[in-house]
Amino acid sequence: MRPILQAENLTKRFGSLAALRNVSFSVRAGAITGFLGPNGAGKTTTLRLFLELVRPTCGAALIDGKPLHEWPIPGRKVGAVLDGHCAHPGRRAVDTVRLAARLAGAGADAEELLDQVGLADVAGQRTGAFSRGMLQRLALAIALAGDPEIVILDEPMNGLDPEGIAWIKDVLRGLRGQGRTVFISSHLLAELEDLVDDLVVIAQGEVVGSGSAAAFVDRFQPQTVSVLSDQPQALATAVTGAGGQVLDINGQRVLISGLASAQLGEIARDAGIALFALTEERGLHMAFTIATNLGTEPLLDTEQE
Repeated sequence: MRPILQAENLTKRFGSLAALRNVSFSVRAGAITGFLGPNGAGKTTTLRLFLELVRPTCGAALIDGKPLHEWPIPGRKVGAVLDGHCAHPGRRAVDTVRLAARLAGAGADAEELLDQVGLADVAGQRTGAFSRGMLQRLALAIALAGDPEIVILDEPMNGLDPEGIAWIKDVLRGLRGQGRTVFISSHLLAELEDLVDDLVVIAQGEVVGSGSAAAFVDRFQPQTVSVLSDQPQALATAVTGAGGQVLDINGQRVLISGLASAQLGEIARDAGIALFALTEERGLHMAFTIATNLGTEPLLDTEQE
């Protein structure tokens, strides 16, 4: 499928600090793509480059093949909020959304949008009294005010309780169902595991992988097993000798990659080591932990599947 967002060798320096170094990736249309990385990895800088809030030192950030400013009405192409503090504290929520719609050249119904994000009851209130979670909901309404094809959100789940996180996931799935593209940055990996179709992973200003979420987990979490034993060091030595990899030792817990559960049981038995528990661990969070610990060598093909 055609890429609707493309980063081409993006580099951004702030003085002597290289925030991004030769970042290249693409985002396909109609999917939810997670832009994942630890705090300080360069996620927000990348989003700001797409939105032309800062200029790249070199490289290009393209939206459907061209820079944002070349679209006649940018707000109809992309809706984005990069900060939950997105409204003047003295302005009412409904007026804030109306202004966003006007700036985007759209005739969106502000009250309807606020109802969509669960803020209908406080539409007439000034936003200075809003909680962080309420501001995140307001930010989403602002992002949707121009009825955009693409929605870009920076850490939208910050400040939301579990019910709010479940709600925003449903909203984002609904946007995907309408054929829109969602590009969402986060470091809350476990919370995105059941949401994203694709991933772009960044660490220390460099993209370390991109592709489907399923492929990412399969690539970086093959045969990953958590084992409890009262002889963790002896077990680690036996595992290494058998060709496995010890990813972590935490008390009696040993995290092992490269060996199946049955193989580990046999290795422990032959070494006379008792195992208290043996659990296969899979998931986006575990895979991301393993991947980022490998450094900045390419982890997945940068072509989308």
